[in-house]
Amino acid sequence: MNRQMIVYDEQRQIFHLMNDNISYVFEVIEDTYLAHRHWGKRIESYSLSNKPTLKKRTFAAMNIPERPEFSLEYVPLEVSFPNQGDYREASVQIRMGNGYTVSRFSYEKFEISDGTPEFTAFPHARDLPESNSQTLTIHMVDPISSIRLLLFYTIFEDADVIIRSSKIINESNASVLIEKLFSASVDMRYDGHLCTTFYGTHQREFQLNRQSISHGKFSIGSSRGASGPQYPPYLSISKDATEFSGDVHAMTLIYSGNHLSNLERDQYNHLRLQIGLNPDTFTWQLGPGESFQSPQAALSYSDKGYNGNSNVFHRFFNNHLIPQSWVNKSRPILVNSWEMSYFNVSEKIMIDLIDSAKELGFEAVVLDDGWFGERNSSKTSLGDWEIDANKFPNGIKPLVDYAKERDLQFGIWFEPEMISPNSALMQNHPDWVMRTAEYEPLLGRSQYILDLTNEEVQEFIIELLTRSITDYGVSYIKWDMNRHITEPASTLLNQSHANEYSHRYMMGLYRILNTITTLFPEVLFENCSSGGGRLDPGMLYFMPQTWASDNTDGLDRQRIQYGASYLFPPYSLTGHVSSIPNHQTGRMTDFETRKHLASSTNMGYEMDIIQLSNHEKDIIKAHVARYKEDRDFLMESEFYRLESPFDTNHCTWMFTDKARNKIIVYLFRNTFDISELSLLIKIPFIDLKADYVEINSQMQYSGSELANCGIALENPKGDYISVRLDFEKC
Repeated sequence: MNRQMIVYDEQRQIFHLMNDNISYVFEVIEDTYLAHRHWGKRIESYSLSNKPTLKKRTFAAMNIPERPEFSLEYVPLEVSFPNQGDYREASVQIRMGNGYTVSRFSYEKFEISDGTPEFTAFPHARDLPESNSQTLTIHMVDPISSIRLLLFYTIFEDADVIIRSSKIINESNASVLIEKLFSASVDMRYDGHLCTTFYGTHQREFQLNRQSISHGKFSIGSSRGASGPQYPPYLSISKDATEFSGDVHAMTLIYSGNHLSNLERDQYNHLRLQIGLNPDTFTWQLGPGESFQSPQAALSYSDKGYNGNSNVFHRFFNNHLIPQSWVNKSRPILVNSWEMSYFNVSEKIMIDLIDSAKELGFEAVVLDDGWFGERNSSKTSLGDWEIDANKFPNGIKPLVDYAKERDLQFGIWFEPEMISPNSALMQNHPDWVMRTAEYEPLLGRSQYILDLTNEEVQEFIIELLTRSITDYGVSYIKWDMNRHITEPASTLLNQSHANEYSHRYMMGLYRILNTITTLFPEVLFENCSSGGGRLDPGMLYFMPQTWASDNTDGLDRQRIQYGASYLFPPYSLTGHVSSIPNHQTGRMTDFETRKHLASSTNMGYEMDIIQLSNHEKDIIKAHVARYKEDRDFLMESEFYRLESPFDTNHCTWMFTDKARNKIIVYLFRNTFDISELSLLIKIPFIDLKADYVEINSQMQYSGSELANCGIALENPKGDYISVRLDFEKC
């Protein structure tokens, strides 16, 4: 029997979700509403100690006439509706058949069950037999409209995360329109908090944005048809928190499409945090007897600062999100053909690449773009997934076999969601293009998007991937997506479903991904969208790694990887060593810097390894061999950020096992400052009572000395230098 982690106090009507570290508490008030009381550090019991005294206020709507002091305007709610006197942002909004959005939902009952909810339509927290979890389901009903609302709360024994989602069931005889359905909404008291989000663009993903919270509303999100690098689904609040200490509350969404995160500070200094589907691009027609389920939101809390909060997400993603066939399974060290040859790939180049990869110790080669149709540029052939006989006269299967004979895996690049105007697929199936009937679709990167709401298109992609994996024998698929949606429309959907399109597209994509990854659990799928254009927890459910950015520059990558680590375990991010001058920035950075950045992720190479001197080969051989020694440790380790490239001229992070027996520290110092005599690193995440030896220098230090005094390193002349330190407990 599972440990009881959800307790209901029947006398006080209080729900208390708890594990060893966290508590989440809310109360049923007036037998009708759900009032939030606590989300944070574990408490042993709750007796309404922080319940505020209500006072009658002018202009406040009276929900209970005989109690004029009671108004939803200043009650901290778990779920909120419009037109009930709560003028803050609603979390659920339904337009009834009469055209109004007036509804009156009341608490009805609850259910507590072991395990997590299973959703076949989209990614969700996985229920593992060896991991104790429980789910609370709250039923709320509107007896006038006969609409039922279910609120799901899941808590885990091994993760300080609360999983929330919502479901609407139409029990009436008429259709209604869902206009808003957030996955999570939490009201808290403002106490001088700061808000942390991320912004970015192609080649500059996950840029840190931390700001004070003013009165009013602050929102980030996407209406691009993908989670997007511009504003990925992440929102956190903290007071006086650092990377090393302080309370941090954070939200993310297990979803890859249009999303919205809201933060509202009202006139009474309440904070409302919300995350879910973007209502600007979403409505859903719900017929009699039908239901609609929102994506899941993951709510993370830690009292150990931003690092602690990140580690909560890292453990949860590793244990409960990534495909189970890849949990604690190392991925091959690969070399990708893209920056070596771009579209000018050929059989000879790939044979030479395989030979060089074998010599240098790599474990896989990847044939990137340019292998199909007449694909000599980005302007043609997407959709025509037939091998270019001029470049590969013997096909790809002999190359795969050649690689396997040398104990190398072989991977291949696809962009299956796209179609080129200049393609046979376009001539044969113009109706498969995402577009309106009235307007010509806009090009992005010289391509259109396939209509994934069309089941024929879904089956085309499923058959394409199935045939390619089976016929070619590849063991790795790089799945790319190089533009965002401009016309979210289908010739198949009627006009009343127009604002459902973006979500239906995601459901189509998820059906394809679920089918393919279920058929081929042994194939490694890498998520890519011009790098991090769709880097989100939803894609992590199907693909255990993501190409973090097309920008491999040794300076820019510091910020990208630092920011992405707030959500994602470093080993779920792919980083490659590329050549210099860097192809994206033209910048020259030292090999050690590029090596250490890639070694802080799921490492590979993105450069010409065929034309190397013997000295260069020896350097790369040594790097690959060293990473093989580190790989299992990195995959299972805890990751901590020590110095931020957003605030300083340095970037420092570390990896350690839970027992703190082994520690790897990487320091990146960018421009040389002549007044900086030495580089000083403090290592707080260490066993303070133990002694350590630094392997490279053979110097011995106490853990308390390294944490409180730090270790001073030489500050050599020149820009963009990097240092690795290896500590082992004595």
